[in-house]
Amino acid sequence: MNIFYLIIKQIVIIAYTTGFLWLKRNPLSLFFSAISPFSLLFVLFIISNGKYTEFAIAGSLIMALVGYGLSLGQDISLYKTEYKIQDVFVASPVSPLTYMTGLAISQLLFGFPALSVLVALTLLYIHDFIDIIMLFVTILIVWGSASSLGFFLSSHMMHMRNATQIISFINIFLTILPPVFYPVNIIPEPLQALAYIVPTTHASILIQDIMHQPVPSNWFPELGFLVEFLYLVGFVMLAKTRSMWREP
Repeated sequence: MNIFYLIIKQIVIIAYTTGFLWLKRNPLSLFFSAISPFSLLFVLFIISNGKYTEFAIAGSLIMALVGYGLSLGQDISLYKTEYKIQDVFVASPVSPLTYMTGLAISQLLFGFPALSVLVALTLLYIHDFIDIIMLFVTILIVWGSASSLGFFLSSHMMHMRNATQIISFINIFLTILPPVFYPVNIIPEPLQALAYIVPTTHASILIQDIMHQPVPSNWFPELGFLVEFLYLVGFVMLAKTRSMWREP
């Protein structure tokens, strides 16, 4: 019990110092962090004349979660290479996963206003309590997977420029190229199998299903949750066992 309390305390302190204190000094960060998901939401709404609003909402929510999770990698690279703050945590009793969780929560603080609006828009289409639970489970899984992936990537990056470039590419690969903002069935059939390999495809379809929108006939929620959960476990294990916590 004492160990659990200590871990929670460490997570809260890390989240407070890297998130809340920064926002207190730079509140405009809340605005800048919301630009990407809301810009695509606006563009899709205008171009489709409201026809693809549901896809735009689901895609924007997934994009925001993945973006905030992966941006953890940029922050860690900054703290590690420029500020050398990570050396302090390496020398302390803080574990890599505790450090990662604290920074991941701080990223949620940056995205809280944007995520609140996107979740509120999603809830407009939901009427069942079980669907609300499924929505928040999906949000946690996507956020946890993206944060673990961001932590793993950042641990192998020695320069900030590399971190920004690689994480931006991964973000595009996970949220723009796959069917996150558009239906799967418009992809040529031979490529649909590849689309289903990408975890964000299932995450977007899950949210569409929760919003009671039409989903592919060959897809079902159990498959979506299974794929998302397997990716979460895989990325967490990758972050735990393959991340370079200590400098070689």
